Amino acid sequence: SRWSHRPVCTEHHVDIDSELCVYTKAGFRDGRGISIFTTPDIAQEFADLKIFHDTSSTPEKEVTIRPWKTQELPGKGVAMIAGRDLQRGDLITAYTPALIVNRDKILLVKEEEEYLRRAIDQLPVATRASYLELATMYNDPTIIVQDVLKSNSFDLQVGGRMHLAIFPEPSRLNHDCAPNAQYYLDPGTLTHYVHATRSIAEGVEITVPCKRNLYLNIDTSPFQETKARQEHLRQGFHFTCNCKLCTNAKLSDAVLKRLQALQKKLGNWEHPEDGTRDDAMELIGLYKNQGLDSFLDLPYGFASLAYNSFGDARRAIRYARLAAEATEMKFGPGAADINLWQRIMEEPEKHWSWRYRMR
Repeated sequence: SRWSHRPVCTEHHVDIDSELCVYTKAGFRDGRGISIFTTPDIAQEFADLKIFHDTSSTPEKEVTIRPWKTQELPGKGVAMIAGRDLQRGDLITAYTPALIVNRDKILLVKEEEEYLRRAIDQLPVATRASYLELATMYNDPTIIVQDVLKSNSFDLQVGGRMHLAIFPEPSRLNHDCAPNAQYYLDPGTLTHYVHATRSIAEGVEITVPCKRNLYLNIDTSPFQETKARQEHLRQGFHFTCNCKLCTNAKLSDAVLKRLQALQKKLGNWEHPEDGTRDDAMELIGLYKNQGLDSFLDLPYGFASLAYNSFGDARRAIRYARLAAEATEMKFGPGAADINLWQRIMEEPEKHWSWRYRMR
């Protein structure tokens, strides 16, 4: 009774000691719908989530006026564009997924496509169309559902197993090594959140960082040297990045080395003379100059600890608050590091770093 369609299952597979089944709830979140391809035990965990039963509000309604639109951009396909001026911290999107798929690769490609096609066909018409309109890597209509999944998925861990999730609207966000927005996934509500990490003028493309291709187990980070970063993007996502960091590789790689040197100094607590307040301010400036506003949790945290280590509670609290805000936009409100910054905000003098570099 929890699902709108009778679950359809594979045979029992020894590798996962279970079958995999397609579960669909077409009325999920005001008729948006959701299909899940997973084990019966994990499907039960999904069904027990509050979001499957609480109809009082939807994540989508957290964004009262949609601040974005889509537009075709040369060389990028359909992209997400700011529909109005946005400020740092503004919530841009909050969406639940259309499809969630167990990550374990135990089926042959053709067989998996049959089950995933059923999962998509059981979705409401509008949601099904929004899925099938997304970008693909291989342009093979015989594996269209898997192609979309490989090209647009975000990782989501539920029941101790990794799953891939497709959120059609946020999938329009393109990558930039110096993005102007950041996202996180909340497993408890199955919601993908995107916030602006710096001011974005109306008409400017909204971008996020590509993180990992789970199929190939390739991680991409703006803190990798340009050559390695571009190679990972080509291998994992099949495109060549032409962002400002990639097109100014020599400069950005030199700045990257300086960032790493400063972070090493600020993280060295064995030698109190290292890691000054000036180092912390330089680090923040370099992050901002490079357009790395989506990753400011780290330099703001270093600044908070640096000021606290010199007995400057007012500035330690200020940067702890900024670190907590940046951490929440990057990892969500349940992130463990937020508690660290909260302790400094409340009682900086009782934190271990208090006046540490003055001893």
